[in-house]
Amino acid sequence: MTKKSRTAQSDLNPPEKYTGATNTRQSDRQAMMLRMVSSYSIFLFVILVLFVHLYISDSNNARSQFQWQVKSTLMSNVELFETDLEIMEAYCRQLLQDNRVRKLARADGIDSQLFDLGIAVSTTMATDVYPQALLPMTEFFCYFPKSNFVLGSGFFIEETRFYDWIKGYPEEEHENFMEVLTSPSDYYRFIPMNAFRPFSSKNYYMYVINMNDLYYMDLDVVACFILEEEKLSSLFECMESDSPYRYLSVRTAQTDNILSLHTPESAYFDDMITDGMSDEMRDFLESRKMSMDIHTSANTGYTYYYSHPSYDSTTNNAPPQILYAAVFVAALVGGFIIIFMFSRRNIQPIIELDQQLQVTEQEKSSLQEEKSHLEEVMDSQRPIIFNSYVRQFLRGMIVSPEEASYAKEFLGLTGEKLTYNGLYIVAYNSANDYQASPNEFITLEECNQIVRETLAQFLGEPLYFFSPSDRVYAVIVVGRPDDDKDLIIRTNEAVIKLHDYLLDAHGIWLFAGIGKNTDDILNVWESYQQAMDAVNYTSKNYIFFPYEFIKKDSSAFYYPPELSTKLIHFITTGNTPQVLELFNLLHQENIEERALPINMVQFLLSDIRNTLLKARFALPQNTPADVVKSLDETFSQHVSFKLCEDIALQLCNLFSVKTDDSDLISTIEKYIHENYADPSIGLNKISDEFQISESYFSHLFKEKRGVNFSTYLENMRLSEASRLIRETDISLNELYLSVGYNNANTFRRAFKKVYGITPSAMRDG
Repeated sequence: MTKKSRTAQSDLNPPEKYTGATNTRQSDRQAMMLRMVSSYSIFLFVILVLFVHLYISDSNNARSQFQWQVKSTLMSNVELFETDLEIMEAYCRQLLQDNRVRKLARADGIDSQLFDLGIAVSTTMATDVYPQALLPMTEFFCYFPKSNFVLGSGFFIEETRFYDWIKGYPEEEHENFMEVLTSPSDYYRFIPMNAFRPFSSKNYYMYVINMNDLYYMDLDVVACFILEEEKLSSLFECMESDSPYRYLSVRTAQTDNILSLHTPESAYFDDMITDGMSDEMRDFLESRKMSMDIHTSANTGYTYYYSHPSYDSTTNNAPPQILYAAVFVAALVGGFIIIFMFSRRNIQPIIELDQQLQVTEQEKSSLQEEKSHLEEVMDSQRPIIFNSYVRQFLRGMIVSPEEASYAKEFLGLTGEKLTYNGLYIVAYNSANDYQASPNEFITLEECNQIVRETLAQFLGEPLYFFSPSDRVYAVIVVGRPDDDKDLIIRTNEAVIKLHDYLLDAHGIWLFAGIGKNTDDILNVWESYQQAMDAVNYTSKNYIFFPYEFIKKDSSAFYYPPELSTKLIHFITTGNTPQVLELFNLLHQENIEERALPINMVQFLLSDIRNTLLKARFALPQNTPADVVKSLDETFSQHVSFKLCEDIALQLCNLFSVKTDDSDLISTIEKYIHENYADPSIGLNKISDEFQISESYFSHLFKEKRGVNFSTYLENMRLSEASRLIRETDISLNELYLSVGYNNANTFRRAFKKVYGITPSAMRDG
């Protein structure tokens, strides 16, 4: 109807009809507005659903990463702690090898001759830096119940004189002190010494070992290690947080408390977890935004209760949550405003469409910015993971080639052939160390911070570094096969420049040792061990010492406690190549380079045999009895280097083989088919799920299926992705997640490598 006709109609019709037409037009406009609002609302709803999906996905990934990091940290702390326990036992065994100590232990009384013998032993202990260098120990002494004498570094004295005169402990606490030394219920526990050190500004623990349990030689000797609470706490990162509810408890399978570190606010946790984690404790921790992880060590059977701030309380979580909420509200409100505006201006479809496209692009840009922000948050965790891989390589914790390949890619060590050296650096900043410090009030924390910040300046980037303890720094020095000697010279020059700078600026002395190079990063732990040995040869005039310059002592064998620990680890994980490598190292160091006399060789073989006995008693309970009997008969044969190596390889096989190979691979294949979409599936998860070593599974899978596990898994995921592209309309942004990839770029690269085109190109084609 034209304007002219409408005017004419209005003149002919009554006002009532005209009003009715107007109402109809208004009703039509309202209906049109409602239809347009409904249409646009569907579009807004889809965008918001995608936004919520992105938020949930990224939040779950961040939470999983946080939980993995906490678990990794706890396991690393447990390893450090249990290594110290093993070192303390090893030192006690070393003492028991001394005939003089055994003679003192068996004496019912001390005459002048035995007293002189005790003084001689105490003098020897005063020059022994072995325990002090490896343990957070303040003092060590032995108590002989038969003679009631105490032997320590520089003293051999009656127990009453030791308690009253040497230590000056309160007389009223003497009975409690003797109860600790003589009560088996206090052995292998960390006993607080607050009562015995009332005037000390620091808290101490006494760890008591019944030395008769070590060799079963009917020797009545009690070893006591005095450790500072602060140094014990430094072994566990949970005790370094700012939370007032810091707590760590180490308990046996019978819930006996081995060690308890806590703040006053968390002291009552000890009573609450006697029978395990209670609902009351979980509610208490949740109200304080705290969590508690529980880990049982496979090595000792100890259970560790470890409190830490919960994921929801972390500083890197709250800002993304607030930001997502703000963006969601803004998108919701803005979306409805836009819908209303578009609906009212429906007579301008081109303008509306343009505006719609602009707003859509803005929303996409906003979502992309939020995604980038989340990726930045994830990237902030890279240094922690970076240092963790370096630590695992230097301590021989990475054993499988697949895991090593992934770690090397993460560290940027791929490409050309490289060599690796372990570098071990020790710092001193005390005013009593060599010369007065320009800043006599520099703290231990400040010293560590200063050295960490300057290491990269002088040693170069990237710096493959971690700190095993305070004032100690471990570095992987990376070079090329053709510059082996030049590398050591350059490292020496860099360390000297770093030392000169720190000495002039902060009064900090550095001492460094470097091990031999290796072309396999899986063996860099050997070089690291050599570097730790080499640093013992440094002095004021020789602050840098290469291991190859050490003159080998043929009067003592080479078998440090760390190698014993590694041997047990390699055996129990079924890592045959590393077991062979370790025995090659022992043979080279002791037989080829030192040419040990026969008595020293016998002592060495005895220690190796004792290590293998530990691994034998750790065999699974389902190991066939006839196999165990045969193995025990092998132990009774005349000990030799070859026999020890054969026993170690037998134990390796027993730990790695647990079921029929064909049935096992078929079962694992079925598991992979059912769980390929899980991003966390890998050698480590397969190993944990089926209780086999990573190296054994990798070798067995390649043997049975003719392809590496990683290639098999990747082909399965990409085949499923190809099917989804061809048969479904799944979004490409969701596709990579549905087949088990965490990163879209990684998925696209793998897809193009196999099919020659990108996923989007396959869909378009």
